Amino acid sequence: MFAAFVLDHRLAFLFLAALNLGTAVPLAFGWARVLPEEPPPFGTSDDSQRGRRNEPPSKKTMNERRDPFAIVLLVCVTISYAGQLPGVPRDVGFGPIPTVIPDSTSAWMEFAAIWFLVLIPGFAAAYAILRPNFLRVPLIAAGFLVLLLWLLAAPLRATLEAVS
Repeated sequence: MFAAFVLDHRLAFLFLAALNLGTAVPLAFGWARVLPEEPPPFGTSDDSQRGRRNEPPSKKTMNERRDPFAIVLLVCVTISYAGQLPGVPRDVGFGPIPTVIPDSTSAWMEFAAIWFLVLIPGFAAAYAILRPNFLRVPLIAAGFLVLLLWLLAAPLRATLEAVS
């Protein structure tokens, strides 16, 4: 590959590590927003006097928190990110087209799953841009970074492998 001749292997490692770790940050923030918050360990005196513990949450926070499609997109982007972790086979869907066209149904399903993992981060980022929700910023950031990881990981890994 052309990247193996242009980029130094140390720089490729730095870019790949930064891209992997940088992609994990918005995903972690997104999952922190999805998971429910724990109550404080000790109630304040204001809470005990007014009885706010038994009061249901307001409608605004309930409506803002529950966008099920955004949560599904976060799950899909997380799975797409996990597909780029080291040790996961990734050469099935990216070879030359005549050798990749499968004959059996299971091979077609594997081919479609890999391309789904490549396309879903871009769709999640576009959804978050067009429809505001509580996962807007993590979905936009994670979507672009996972898509960038899918596009740049192969040339960066080729640069790393060209050294040995």
